[in-house]
Amino acid sequence: RQATITYHSRSSGRIKGYLVHPYRLAHAQGGLYLLAYVPEYGEVRTFAIERIQDLTLLEQGFTPIQELPDRAFPHSLGVHSGTPERVEIEFQADAADYVRSRAWHSSQTLAGDEGGRLRLTLDVCLDRALQAWILSFGAAARVIAPESLRRDIASHIGVAHETVSR
Repeated sequence: RQATITYHSRSSGRIKGYLVHPYRLAHAQGGLYLLAYVPEYGEVRTFAIERIQDLTLLEQGFTPIQELPDRAFPHSLGVHSGTPERVEIEFQADAADYVRSRAWHSSQTLAGDEGGRLRLTLDVCLDRALQAWILSFGAAARVIAPESLRRDIASHIGVAHETVSR
């Protein structure tokens, strides 16, 4: 059934009402998310359950327009959607064992070198979750590709350095 929600968007800071076609609930990164088709935008959007301020279930049904993948957020290390890109990150030897010991994404491939460094390749979207994950390794991680992600990470490090220097 269709529903109306009142939602507080963290990214825009505004409260807005939406007519939605609820498709699925998904648990990710310790939170619960509603994936719903929004006719106003003609696409599936993600809503954090804790930011839904009001929900009214309507009598009118709907026919799903878009098929969702079996796994929610298949191209993200977080709760985002987007077109995947090939990402290559080189980890210094002191972080390599930790990175090697985990499955970060279903697309990952690993290649070590004789110096103990590790190259991780992922096919994921370039979102905040990816950036935060890379930044969490500090100087032990270096983005090889794509160039746009390398620049974004360098920019974040530069801003952090400037803030600390003040």
